[in-house]
Amino acid sequence: MQSAENKTGKISIKDVKIDEKDKKIFNLLNKNSRTTLKDMAKEVGMSIDGVKGRLEKMLECGAIMRLCAIPNPAFFGLPVDAQVYVKLKDITDEKLQQFLTYLKNHDRIIIVFSVIGNYDLFFVILAKSAAELASLKNEIRKRFSSIIADWNETITAELSKYEVYKF
Repeated sequence: MQSAENKTGKISIKDVKIDEKDKKIFNLLNKNSRTTLKDMAKEVGMSIDGVKGRLEKMLECGAIMRLCAIPNPAFFGLPVDAQVYVKLKDITDEKLQQFLTYLKNHDRIIIVFSVIGNYDLFFVILAKSAAELASLKNEIRKRFSSIIADWNETITAELSKYEVYKF
């Protein structure tokens, strides 16, 4: 991975060049995040220190956002998930930041995206039951009723595919 620090001392996307070895490292971790540095080094044809350095740089610059396990929420007592699309109204920067901070800090909301299209935000809520989901939904809608113009949600019936990125 080639990168250069900009004037702020931080690495920006335009300063990062991901090469084939970086992609191999990513794909190995993506397949099994517990892959050892030793195994990655052997697979990629590099030293352990070389792989470690590339991995640290990819984490530092944000090419890899984080290393984590992907849980099945049902095994943790949260079998109900809703995908929520929200259209905003009468929004100010302050109100938007308050709403985003609330969503990002809520322990039952696992994904938050700003989107372009018919809606402004997309997020996923996990719940123990349909009743709890309704309660969470009502809590959010009441608390931010002054800026929520429209709310559309779907509940997952069955997961057919969960794709991991491959490069």
